[in-house]
Amino acid sequence: MEKFINLCISRGIKLWGIRRIGYTSLTTKIRIKGFKALPPILRIIKCKVRIVHKKGFPFLINRFRHRKMLLVGLLIFLVLLYGLSSFIWSVEVEGSKNINTDLIYRLLKEKGVKTGVYKGMLNLWDIENEMLIEVPEISWISIEFKGTKAIVKAVERVNPPELIDKSIPCNIIASKDGIIDKLIIMEGEAAVGIGDTVTKGKLLVSGIIEHEDTRIVRYVHSRANVLARVWYEGRGWADFESVVKVRTGEKLSYKFLETRNWEIGAHNKEIPFEHYETEDRRELIPILGDLMGLTWLIRDYYELGINHDIDKADLAKELASKGAMTDVLKKIPKDANIIDKKFNYDIIKNEGCKALVYIEVLEDIAEQVELSIN
Repeated sequence: MEKFINLCISRGIKLWGIRRIGYTSLTTKIRIKGFKALPPILRIIKCKVRIVHKKGFPFLINRFRHRKMLLVGLLIFLVLLYGLSSFIWSVEVEGSKNINTDLIYRLLKEKGVKTGVYKGMLNLWDIENEMLIEVPEISWISIEFKGTKAIVKAVERVNPPELIDKSIPCNIIASKDGIIDKLIIMEGEAAVGIGDTVTKGKLLVSGIIEHEDTRIVRYVHSRANVLARVWYEGRGWADFESVVKVRTGEKLSYKFLETRNWEIGAHNKEIPFEHYETEDRRELIPILGDLMGLTWLIRDYYELGINHDIDKADLAKELASKGAMTDVLKKIPKDANIIDKKFNYDIIKNEGCKALVYIEVLEDIAEQVELSIN
């Protein structure tokens, strides 16, 4: 056996997976080309070789050589698969929070972006330009294909604040309650001073200027930057039961088939954990995923246990504070500067912690209103 192996190596015949099954016999894997080169070696060492198993692409092709109809069917399937993947089977619109989604879908359908349409027939550049003209609420739109799905990304138009014509006299009023911190007047006459407390709608800068000496009244287009200290509040909540739950390390995963509208078999699984949390992962099914909208949904279940060593009151306060900050930041304008914040907590026995945050910001509260002249 050793001589057989040495001769094979010396003649460049590759052997792998060698396993000795007896004193005078062994099994090994060899390529077709190497197998055909064995006879001279077998004559030298006077031994026999028997094929135990054939495996690989050449044998697979040879097996189907006499099954012509199966090959024809496979070829037809591949052609159909390629042909079907050239059509749109679903349309998805992204980024339209305040835009009428039904209107976008209807306009896209009228322009040919709909289920069953051949992708090669569509001129996406022209469709995008037409959509921008017909839907004034959109500032940018993009249509792209991912497999058999048409993904439409739209960006909403941010309308500038309505400005009054400079030729029209106007006052400046407070857009919200606050305390005046800085007053920069370019045109008009101040009606308040620094440190004054104002309420929403109060006159800040007047567009009526009267000269004391001449008694002449002049009407102007007021312009000013009025920075005021304004307060916002946010609320957050965290219950004691959730904050003391931690992952034990035990994990269970289930794999489901997910379509565009439902999950197959997701509700038939028994979870052995009393308390748990889930995380979802998705894997695209090659070819069929694009064609039929199918994906593998892997749902991981993590067991949760109670950690009695955690100071649940402090942790609840921390989580409630984060929730309160998230809530209040949604209300504060992007151009406002935060100058102070203050938290108040309310611990409810055996339930949780309620957090209330007060944020003080510096922002421009000037709002122009047209001046009525009788």
